[in-house]
Amino acid sequence: MGEAMGAREFDSAPDLIACQAMAQEFEAYLRSDVLYWQMDASRPGGDQLPKLTVSGFLERAYRLRAAPLTPAQQTTLEQSVRLFERARQAHHSRYIVRVVHDLRGRLDAWQWFLDDYAKRPEEQAPYYPAQVHTRLAIQLLLDELSGRPEAAEFERRLFTLDERLRTDWIAGDFVWPSSLAHAFPRDRFWWLYGRLKQAD
Repeated sequence: MGEAMGAREFDSAPDLIACQAMAQEFEAYLRSDVLYWQMDASRPGGDQLPKLTVSGFLERAYRLRAAPLTPAQQTTLEQSVRLFERARQAHHSRYIVRVVHDLRGRLDAWQWFLDDYAKRPEEQAPYYPAQVHTRLAIQLLLDELSGRPEAAEFERRLFTLDERLRTDWIAGDFVWPSSLAHAFPRDRFWWLYGRLKQAD
């Protein structure tokens, strides 16, 4: 992720491979009690695939919808999204439980990054473009809880973390490849347009 997202051009292939694999195993994942699902290593490239989580799929699918894809890649993405949505609908209560657990973990991870940055800004600030996908995951997971009572505690916690981020934020260019920027309007995804200060 860090290498691909930090590149000048977005390489859709790794995200597409992961999305397809995640979608194919998503129903089995929801039926299980595992939060971080190890995908089938017997599939091509299986030993290199990331662990399956709700946010892992949501992040990649969102980026891929923004990317210039070939017709074959577009078909693969659409099929993967349909598989994901079918499993989400069939096991909705289990899906919401996974979203809540995933969201709590992503908020923890984002707080840890901000804590590390507060201690070592010079060292941590350059990693922001590779780490900010966690903030995207948090947003997409919160969208899945829209209108539900479970969202309130997470929205409060995110507000606090965003206030911390703004304290050391310098607005600027889109942090990821420019071909994706049109899908991330600055007013909603402000944290993708700029950088962290490297020193007080």
